[in-house]
Amino acid sequence: MPDPVKKLLWVLGLSLAVHLTLLLGPQVSLPVKLAPAPVLEARLSPVQPTRLEKPKPKPPRAARPKPSPVKRIPAPPAKATPAPELHPDAAPSLAESPPPAVESKPVVESEPANPAPPAMPQRVITRFTVFKGLNGMSVGRAEQVWKLDGERYTISSVAEASGLFSLFASGKFVQESQGEITPAGLKPSNYRVERGKGGADKTDTAQFDWNSMTLTLAGGGGKQTLKLPEGTQDLLSFMYQLAFAPPQSSIVKLQVTNGRKLDSYAYWVVEEALKTPMGVLNTLHLGKQREEGEKDTEVWLAADYHYLPVKISQIDKDGDGLVLLANEIAITP
Repeated sequence: MPDPVKKLLWVLGLSLAVHLTLLLGPQVSLPVKLAPAPVLEARLSPVQPTRLEKPKPKPPRAARPKPSPVKRIPAPPAKATPAPELHPDAAPSLAESPPPAVESKPVVESEPANPAPPAMPQRVITRFTVFKGLNGMSVGRAEQVWKLDGERYTISSVAEASGLFSLFASGKFVQESQGEITPAGLKPSNYRVERGKGGADKTDTAQFDWNSMTLTLAGGGGKQTLKLPEGTQDLLSFMYQLAFAPPQSSIVKLQVTNGRKLDSYAYWVVEEALKTPMGVLNTLHLGKQREEGEKDTEVWLAADYHYLPVKISQIDKDGDGLVLLANEIAITP
């Protein structure tokens, strides 16, 4: 082979070797360039935030002073301004302490509610105008007197005709009830009623024996002893018993004696604005259904006057009877 050809082949071989070296060289050097730590250093950057989060526990230590103001706040409960901001942090402790104090006060205040009877005045005089029938003319006057002496009471009522009617209806209609005051209200001991000019035949009495639970009725020359039901009232005391214990339901059942007999009555109850000479009064209107041969009895109790009776009506089926309407109430505390 001529020398020029050999030289050419040698040059080509050398060139090929150089090219192969250049081509293969980057593949060998790549791992060296991929291995550098800069990639690892980039991963170390998140490690620094974790170290920065460690100081966060320090604020809780700074928050420890907060309980101290919370302890100071209960001392002045009137300062409601700081309380709402600190309540969320210590709600249990603040919520537990006030309730007992609030509940204890009503309990103490509720105890005086038992002696409700003494709330009645020592003396009350109620004066009435007496009308004949419904929407009738004035035919007389009446006066009821309530007296309270310790735990004893006396109720008296006197009604009489006035003007020209006194010429035809002489005498008085007098009632008196005496007894004691209990937590349940009035407890009559005796009742007396005189009709007209009195006399044995026009006087009836009722004696209440609560020890033997017997009721003795006497009048018209006769006498009888009956079993005494608990809570029995007389014709005068039952109205004031309602003053001590105002009805709480639409129906009130009572045992009442008029000195001649003992009956059980059911009264319906409604609220009513009543026009009187003293103005319009808020009242409880009680009435009983009329039975054969009986008058329809209704009573109005004034809520603004200790639930005292301010109107009394006794009308029969023909509309005849008497109506008492209060025109003056004098109260002695």
